[in-house]
Amino acid sequence: MKNIRFLLLSALALTANISASAYNFSATYNGTTIYYNITNSANKTVSVTCKDYYYNSYSGAVTIPKTVTNNSITYTVTAIGETAFYECSNLTSITLPESIISIGYVSFYNCTSLNSIVLPRNVTSIGEGAFANCSKLTSINIPNGVTCIAANTFYCCSSLSSITIPSGVTDIGKEAFYGCSSISSINIPSGITKINERTFTNCYKLEKVVLPSSLSIIGKEAFYGCNNLKTINIPEGVTSIETGAFRGCSSIVSLVLPESITEIKDYAFFGCSSLSSINIPSKITKLEDSVFYNCRSLTQITIPENVTSIGDYAFRGCTSLISITISKGVTSIGNYSFYACSNLTEVISYARKPISLGSDPFGSISEECTLSVPSGSKDAYSEAGWTTSIFKGGIKEFGPSADVNRDGAINVSDVTLLVSLILNGEGTIDYDLNGDGILNVSDITALVNIILGNEE
Repeated sequence: MKNIRFLLLSALALTANISASAYNFSATYNGTTIYYNITNSANKTVSVTCKDYYYNSYSGAVTIPKTVTNNSITYTVTAIGETAFYECSNLTSITLPESIISIGYVSFYNCTSLNSIVLPRNVTSIGEGAFANCSKLTSINIPNGVTCIAANTFYCCSSLSSITIPSGVTDIGKEAFYGCSSISSINIPSGITKINERTFTNCYKLEKVVLPSSLSIIGKEAFYGCNNLKTINIPEGVTSIETGAFRGCSSIVSLVLPESITEIKDYAFFGCSSLSSINIPSKITKLEDSVFYNCRSLTQITIPENVTSIGDYAFRGCTSLISITISKGVTSIGNYSFYACSNLTEVISYARKPISLGSDPFGSISEECTLSVPSGSKDAYSEAGWTTSIFKGGIKEFGPSADVNRDGAINVSDVTLLVSLILNGEGTIDYDLNGDGILNVSDITALVNIILGNEE
């Protein structure tokens, strides 16, 4: 899918070029007429530019000189200007002098015959979209002085098979390597704090990514469509995995998510069809819509206690999912959350108060699926829609009963008896209502909360 924003920006740049349609002078070098703009008269520096948008004659092998003389003044060539080689589709190679320090915005955009380029060691700046759509470019170096790889720099360089990002790079822009479908591995240097939107989208051959310890955010659709990605370790310190970050990464088998993560956004792991195991960090409070949709190899999942809601389609189509454990903090399950989990045979809910259900969240699950709920809450669950028509394997209760005196009602008389049992040392673990393995005053508090409706 084409980047509309990028194309619009390119069009604006070209409009500016057309209106100016200007170069200060031209000179022939090694048989090629090269056009220049004076960038600093005092320092006698120039940048390489184009003749105009409609007549750009650069083709074949081009060599840029270190200096050029015009009207008896010798200038140093220090930059490749904006749009200088824009859509020079017959440009096959270019040799740049060591005097070059910057590569301009979309300067080599759509040079579809350019297969290699060596950037001088003094280059410190590479503009947005500089090599976008250079579909035959197989190799390029990034000089050590570069600190930022701008947005769209290597957009759809589909033949680029390897690249080394210097250690000094601290920012990689949006879609910088979008569609670089021949890259197989990449090492992100220390200092990078965010993988921006769609940075590696559709890098189909990418198998291994090394992420730095400095990383905190994996951005929207950062690795979307990297269907050969097998190895990626998410470091401690990452706090956010954004929308669709790993969508369609169908070769990832397992992931260990660090406890530093506080949010996993919608579609984050959508279509990770080989993912068989993953943990949900304890700081997560919501499982967003479609977050694990069609993770067909996922066999088991435990929802941590801080999670309060499970979004629409969150686990839809997880056909290998056998068991799910839902913590007591969950209050709602969205539409079709576990729909078509055809091998789901066990649902365990620790929420004493029945969880609110959206539309058909457990449709098309196994007919053998059982539901286990806290002791004393079976009837309430059934009344709330958690019925045997869904859980055809039956509904059963587990754990200590809040009905301490076994009279069929939970009220103040149960509190009185529990206090007496604890004081007299006669209580058993059957009355460990808070599940901490110890019978004490905290269990009385838990029972009071159950009676008051505060325990969920």
